[in-house]
Amino acid sequence: MGKHYELDANNKPLVIKASSTPFSIENIRSCATCRGPLRDIARYGRLIRRAILDESTKKLILLLNQQYVPLAQELPVLIEKMQNLPSDKQSSWPSSITISGNRNDQVKMMHEIIKSTNGDRWNGMLDLRIRIGKYRSRVEPHEQPFERVRIMVGDAQRRKKITGDLNFPSSILQTKGYIQATALLLRLDIALFADFSSLIFRKGANEISLKIDLQGTKNDCGLLTRVAHEHDRVPQQVEGFLYLAQLCGLERAHVPHLDREVNRNKYLLEGLLFINEARKRCMSYPGQTRGLSDEVDCAETMLRGTAFWSIITSRERMEVISAMAQKFQGTGHWFYCRNGHPFTIGECGGAVETTFCPDCGAPVGGENHQVAAGVTLAEDLEQRLTEMGI
Repeated sequence: MGKHYELDANNKPLVIKASSTPFSIENIRSCATCRGPLRDIARYGRLIRRAILDESTKKLILLLNQQYVPLAQELPVLIEKMQNLPSDKQSSWPSSITISGNRNDQVKMMHEIIKSTNGDRWNGMLDLRIRIGKYRSRVEPHEQPFERVRIMVGDAQRRKKITGDLNFPSSILQTKGYIQATALLLRLDIALFADFSSLIFRKGANEISLKIDLQGTKNDCGLLTRVAHEHDRVPQQVEGFLYLAQLCGLERAHVPHLDREVNRNKYLLEGLLFINEARKRCMSYPGQTRGLSDEVDCAETMLRGTAFWSIITSRERMEVISAMAQKFQGTGHWFYCRNGHPFTIGECGGAVETTFCPDCGAPVGGENHQVAAGVTLAEDLEQRLTEMGI
């Protein structure tokens, strides 16, 4: 008992030792007589629950990429298709348009106008928006295995009037999928704002008065950059600043005639500050921000110009997303790339071919069971699980 528990003076167990070794589901033995599972035997309950939690977290890391990649690949295809559709110049637009409320309300308001003027132009984009929203809900931190356990333990403690708290490091929660989904949803919505703006330009900006409040969306982008910074997600920090610059460009394009030049310069300077923040991170972390530098350059060009906006995803960025589609099988050993992103090498766990990190493109594979330089065994991934004290 002393191997796994802190004991009192009478050798009674008090708490589980923090150094408790994590388990793999393969280590849970079956009955020697009937080969049946031992899951229902109370003596092995802690070991089994711990192994299931460990395995669930590993599977979650794998699923984050597998479910995100198809959504991220589909979005630029739909954006390009939407932007290449001709506008119906004969349609009747309102002479004055005001888009207000939160982001969801604004998308709905714009869609109602689009349906009446350009039919099903946005149908594919809005369908994808729903699917990204569902994915984002599934990967929220409070939906993850360890957080659910913490909530259940807390409920049980309150019912039994037991004091204490189940604390564990926040790093055990996988925030990658949630942050990526948030950035992807913002990219989609800004593409809708840009397309709506471009249709008005094509119809005739002088014929239509457009008032659109983008401050709420800018707040969402600011929140994305802060959360991404807290969790060391450099690509999403860059995306947050990139989106802020794009929004400044859209605001600049629709400045009212009163004090037009003054406000246009204000939005230009504000947007350039965001461009500089994005570019600094691209220069400091070139491996993790592959493809985003091109998008930052494009955003700056559009910000300085007067043409209507189009949202692009660089070819190199698409290559990064495609690399994320690589399906590590999770049956071998866990490692970190040189930039700290977890991945697995399947089968025996030894590197037998050169490959790249699906997050940042850093080399992670190798030959003759020798991993690339900077790759380390993810012992602390297992250690972070032990710190739960379960």
